Amino acid sequence: MLDKIPKSESLNETKERSGVYWETVIEPALREGKTLLITGHENNLRSLIMQLEDISREDIINLSLPRAVPLVYRLDENLKPMDRPDGKLDSATGFLRGEWLGGDSAVTNVLNRDHKQVYDTTIEQNLEKGDTREKWTQWLNAVVDPNEGVGGGGSTQTSNAK
Repeated sequence: MLDKIPKSESLNETKERSGVYWETVIEPALREGKTLLITGHENNLRSLIMQLEDISREDIINLSLPRAVPLVYRLDENLKPMDRPDGKLDSATGFLRGEWLGGDSAVTNVLNRDHKQVYDTTIEQNLEKGDTREKWTQWLNAVVDPNEGVGGGGSTQTSNAK
């Protein structure tokens, strides 16, 4: 059985697989008026966003997604993203009509940190620990308030388990 599981999957293969999920699970649920939370790894999310936003194959590879930052879409009756209230694409990636919880500038900071963590060979420590972890926790506390919902701006206690 394990020999049937592919060792890797291209974005095109991921797009085909996630397209089936979109058509059989996501689209029907949205048409029923449900609000969905979709999570996944970057390639899965990228393939769904590619379809949703009509981003070309050539451009989608340049879309970096931050880890653990929700992206909210408002969809029209054809399940296409509606423009953001400001009428612009997000400034963090330059591709999307969805809205990042916490704002574009916070996502830009996360993407810059992630890029350094992955590609900058001079980095000698995990950028998600220490002072940076505390800043991330403060940002998260400002964005998610269980008493007021997302964007409440109140204080939330989070655990700094080590």
